[in-house]
Amino acid sequence: MMATPPVVTAVIINFRTPDLTIRAVRTFRSFYPDIPLLLIDNGSGDGSVQALEICARDAGDNTRLLVNPRNLHHGPAMDLALRELQSRFVLFVDSDCVITKGGFLETMRVSLEEEDHAYAAGKLISMNRRGYDIPESPGAYAYIRPICMLIKRELYLSLPPFRRHGAPCLDNMRAASKRNLDLIHVPVEEYLTHEGRGTAGRHGYRLGFRGRLNHLLNRLGL
Repeated sequence: MMATPPVVTAVIINFRTPDLTIRAVRTFRSFYPDIPLLLIDNGSGDGSVQALEICARDAGDNTRLLVNPRNLHHGPAMDLALRELQSRFVLFVDSDCVITKGGFLETMRVSLEEEDHAYAAGKLISMNRRGYDIPESPGAYAYIRPICMLIKRELYLSLPPFRRHGAPCLDNMRAASKRNLDLIHVPVEEYLTHEGRGTAGRHGYRLGFRGRLNHLLNRLGL
């Protein structure tokens, strides 16, 4: 008999910041010791795997490590997790987060369970079409920052995938809004400290020419 998939699985993605990832795992586990946790090393090639193997072992039997042979970039690695897992909900926590209080997962889950068309929960902001933060306005796009975000996996699989981009969920969430799927605001900053640019600050976004062009066009207002 096949085991019943867990309702929620958490995912933390590492790229060459094992110290931050281990800290995120330890603080997450201090509040959620029983939630299945998938660690993904995104082709770091720097000794991260060895450190994360120890971390996964110390974090309990419900923790496993998936090693990508190359850097898929953050959005595609999130997409990989959503296709690899079988949970109804997938919780993404950035590697540069420090969890300071429990309760956010329960709040997110309730908000997504209340309505069939509720799709994702987390910090809701507004972005322009190029993925840059702007004030809420008629032309803005609703966006959940994936620093700490709960996704309804079945709905995700019916939408465009997360991609290599500074705002990796943008195309996906634009499509979700067009289908009248709800993005639910949960004030995650009340439950965690987000260092911000933990990986990007050390290693850059690595978005290549397309990323630089997108940045230039945004500055030009195009």
